Amino acid sequence: MTDVAQLRKRVQKTIEQARREAADHRALVHDAQRAYDEFLEQRAIPAFRSLAIVLKSEGLWWEVMTPSGEVRLVPDRRREEGISLAFDATATPPQPMVTVTYGRGSRMTHVERPVKLGTPGAAALTEDDVLDMLLDMVTPWLG
Repeated sequence: MTDVAQLRKRVQKTIEQARREAADHRALVHDAQRAYDEFLEQRAIPAFRSLAIVLKSEGLWWEVMTPSGEVRLVPDRRREEGISLAFDATATPPQPMVTVTYGRGSRMTHVERPVKLGTPGAAALTEDDVLDMLLDMVTPWLG
């Protein structure tokens, strides 16, 4: 039979460890969110807008939307489709994630991935990284 006093000590130790880990995670998310906010304003939104301008010059009408905390590039005629970039606090490490939604007939496809594989977070991402990702992700609408 298990000693109740020993079990209680183990439970208390587990609770303390979980609380420390949660506090560490909250601090990590806070720092990552701050880096993401700077990245969004200074690099991501300008990259999305630049691509929209170039696509319009090629006769492809796209619009940039900037709801709170994210940026979206949507085709003019299919508003339910597009490319969006938002902060994912649940990822390890927390980082900007890209979601691409496009349709083929009646079937909708959703793809989610980091902006650049192997990049630890928003602070390390450049405007060129965003543009490379956008050019890769916009291809379903170009063909």
